[in-house]
Amino acid sequence: MSSKPAGVFRPSVLAGLRQRAQLSRAELALLAGVSPETVRAAETGRRSPSARVLHALARALAVPVDRLSPVGTTTPTLKQLRGRTGRTQKETAEVIGVTGQMVSRVEAGVYGVRDPVRWAAGYQVSPAEWTAAWEAGKEARRKEIKAKPGRKPGRRGGTACQSSSQPEPPQQSEG
Repeated sequence: MSSKPAGVFRPSVLAGLRQRAQLSRAELALLAGVSPETVRAAETGRRSPSARVLHALARALAVPVDRLSPVGTTTPTLKQLRGRTGRTQKETAEVIGVTGQMVSRVEAGVYGVRDPVRWAAGYQVSPAEWTAAWEAGKEARRKEIKAKPGRKPGRRGGTACQSSSQPEPPQQSEG
């Protein structure tokens, strides 16, 4: 059993399904409408496929998307929920009635939304599932930022300031 979180693409599963179907990478690529390089990159784990490619590969192999990107017990992020719909950020934005940039920032946990019901419909889930996924994505982003190299614990914002090579002049006291 894999210990990967929910909705995470598993390259070895794709390779195994392709081999069981007795297809070459080029044949699977042709059936899915993608390039052989895209299949190779996905199978080797060099790149995770986009939602569109993931759905195309699943269709070509006649398996559900969850077989390639399984749903587990952890809460998926908005990006993972969108992946299940097979939509791009731009397509999701059109359904919701916002810009693609807004979808990107909401998925990254940068922005919140005023109408989670409308957003949930765009991701084809309940408002409670959408909110949980937004929180999961926001928390994942926080952890990612905290883990950045060179970041000093307890600081907010960007990177630590670099000291200049010139010493500061002594301060004169008044008085």
